[in-house]
Amino acid sequence: MQYLYAYKQCQKSNLQLAIDQIEAFFQPDLNSMEVQDKEKLNQQKEQAQGIFLETYQITQPTQTATEVHPKVRGSIEKALNYYQQQNKKDADRLKKDVLDGVDFLVDRYFYLLKILMDLSDFVHIEYIESQKKVYTKKVVFEHELKFLHNKVLLPFKKDENFKAELDKRNIRWATDTVRQWYKLLQKDETYLAYRNLPNATFQQDREIVLYIFKEFILKNDIVQSYFEESDINWIENRAILRGIVVKTLKSIEENSNNVAIYEISPNWEEDRDYFRELFTYTLKHGEDYEPKIAEKVENWDVERITVVDRVLLELALCEMVCFPSIPVKVTINEYIELSKIYSTPKSDMFINGILDVISQELISNGKIKKSARGLLDNK
Repeated sequence: MQYLYAYKQCQKSNLQLAIDQIEAFFQPDLNSMEVQDKEKLNQQKEQAQGIFLETYQITQPTQTATEVHPKVRGSIEKALNYYQQQNKKDADRLKKDVLDGVDFLVDRYFYLLKILMDLSDFVHIEYIESQKKVYTKKVVFEHELKFLHNKVLLPFKKDENFKAELDKRNIRWATDTVRQWYKLLQKDETYLAYRNLPNATFQQDREIVLYIFKEFILKNDIVQSYFEESDINWIENRAILRGIVVKTLKSIEENSNNVAIYEISPNWEEDRDYFRELFTYTLKHGEDYEPKIAEKVENWDVERITVVDRVLLELALCEMVCFPSIPVKVTINEYIELSKIYSTPKSDMFINGILDVISQELISNGKIKKSARGLLDNK
């Protein structure tokens, strides 16, 4: 949804740039020795822009454009070519970004686990550094180093498969970042109370790790600024990552020596194909459904429907047609939920009504064909 929304915004920008290109094409040539007829140039510009706006969604200029002055026709062809090429570049880039976005989410999962390990290890680094300061050497008691030996984090440090995954993905935190965040953590009263315990049970070790993750890493303003700057989708990704990191941490049992790495998807290769196919199919055919959508929206110009709602409707209809194994009812419910999160109030009722009516029509005329019994149930 986000990447298709981005593509529509790219289309709008490319359209404006193509129109601007036509305008530049008819600017007076200040270096010409001939007198420039500004009024004629302006008329040709307006004619070219008008024909272009009637034509830009098709491959070749209309018959009208072939009957105009060669200069006007040339400017239209040039603008059309530019518009179509830019759209293709954006589509190709976004297709790749859709899949990269999920891989990026997996990397973020490992980064969040790694920062917990690094904060734990920094206890030792700080201790070593403090002992090198001859005149200000700090007395550190063994129990104050307990976060270094936290029994929930030790399996992450010992598990060779987990460490190999970190190396494969090149998951590393800059020492300066870890140092800055550790100093912030040292001011946290809950962490200080844990550090000052004479001993810590496994349950207390688990509680402090969960606290640091949920209340410090996911809520501290400075830490959040870091993630927001490095991930434009951090707000959405944070909710997903919170769940899977907490699940991973809670899966660690006392005396564990290895880690159960959480899978973003149990069948990622299959889901990767789904993402690619749905995105590609909607890019190619999504706008074909706009006339049907317009038919169902009485007294309402389809252009006035919010971009998010248009994207959701196009995605849902393409999913219904393109994926015979997904029940129609499931598709409708999923996109209703997306509209509740990302669109306007009452969009869920609008999405539900439009999808229900159009899906019934597409089923009736054979455009939607489901491959298992019960998948057409729309009630």
